Amino acid sequence: MDTTKIFTFFISFILIMGNTAANSEEKLDRKLHFNTFDKNDHKKIASNINAGELQRKPIVLVPGVLGSRLQAKVNLSYSPGWLCEKIRDWFDIWLNIEELTPFYVNCWVYDISMRYDNRTKKVANQEGVKTRILDFGQTEDFEYLDSDHYAPGSPYFTELVESLIKFGYKRGDDLKGAPYDWRITPSQSTGFLQNLTKLIENNYYEHFNRKVVLMGHSMGNMFTYYMLRTKPQEWKDKFIDSFISVSSPYIGSVKAVKAITSGETEGHDFALPKLKLRTATRTFSSSYFLLPRPEFWPKDKLHVVDTLIKNYTVFEYKALFERIGCKHCYEIWDKYGTELGDMGPPNVPVHCVYSSQIPTPELLIYDPDLFPDGTPVLKTGDGDGTVNVFSSSYCLKWKKSQKQPVYEVYLPGNTHVEILNNATLHNYIKKVATLNQGAKLDKFDTL
Repeated sequence: MDTTKIFTFFISFILIMGNTAANSEEKLDRKLHFNTFDKNDHKKIASNINAGELQRKPIVLVPGVLGSRLQAKVNLSYSPGWLCEKIRDWFDIWLNIEELTPFYVNCWVYDISMRYDNRTKKVANQEGVKTRILDFGQTEDFEYLDSDHYAPGSPYFTELVESLIKFGYKRGDDLKGAPYDWRITPSQSTGFLQNLTKLIENNYYEHFNRKVVLMGHSMGNMFTYYMLRTKPQEWKDKFIDSFISVSSPYIGSVKAVKAITSGETEGHDFALPKLKLRTATRTFSSSYFLLPRPEFWPKDKLHVVDTLIKNYTVFEYKALFERIGCKHCYEIWDKYGTELGDMGPPNVPVHCVYSSQIPTPELLIYDPDLFPDGTPVLKTGDGDGTVNVFSSSYCLKWKKSQKQPVYEVYLPGNTHVEILNNATLHNYIKKVATLNQGAKLDKFDTL
């Protein structure tokens, strides 16, 4: 199998679907990069810091789905496949090219999949599987998606971080990262949210009480937004400078429907085990978190699946999941699909960054004889190739519902992931990070 195609798929598939790892040992094994810091220490050391460091605001980056390296440890009572090891110490399950080869993909699907508990109505790791995130607070594990940094398509936040480093930022110091288990949703990620809170507060005190800039990509924005909505206004006013939201699927994406219905391989059905990938995707609560929100989806685009015999709208997930034989799918959607609630404003300054002019799925049209396993014909509309434009620009609606400013940052022609490499975005982030506290930006097109 062409490994380049595998990586091409998975990088494009950094979909929208971006805690601590469920049923994991992260409390013991994760490296938390928090410093013990006296809130008054900045007065003692400020004289040794150059003017640029005093001016720059600390930044915390939050990656999207599939955008954080994930490790697993297995101790199984049986083997899910003839080549699958029942006992393995910690290993990279994401991203690890060896795990995705034809001989081992069944092992990978089992190890990374989750199970639904009828009693608790929650998803958790498979019995005998533990997972963890490494190096919380650092950016290295999502700058590249593989540990060796050599695979084609592996760079993710690479160019953005390098641009900020050249500007004077330092990894692990005033530039920190918040990786998480992207298979699950914010409500299951209490450990991650607690650690993110502590990371923000420490960053503030370590850098002379300078407010923190939060920047998310894709689903990382939804985790950030969820966290902000749980915080009292006093906390946000003290610690948060602004929230840079890049390409977020706030009200969902039709690509998430395709991933659950028939699997998503970004056009590489001939090379990738689409239905096996679908098996794993259907077990992630984050998959349903990313489905189009019925109450917010445009009224003229409600139909998302057409089998030529029966059409399904965003109000008919139960019927759709029953038709495709997706056991527990509706229960998972019902529990996790609307976690962001009424989509009210976060009440912090927001920079709403989005793209368009890239064909993006709006309707999946299936041959009724091949549904749901066949590949649909895509009716496309506007977006970034992954997120529909009316979802990624939803943050603009907060202009009318919060007193803090909401800036529109429109970067057309950039795909969902490539936008992170855009030099205009890099320069805009630097502008936000050096703006005097409390000052407002001019219009984006004047920067």
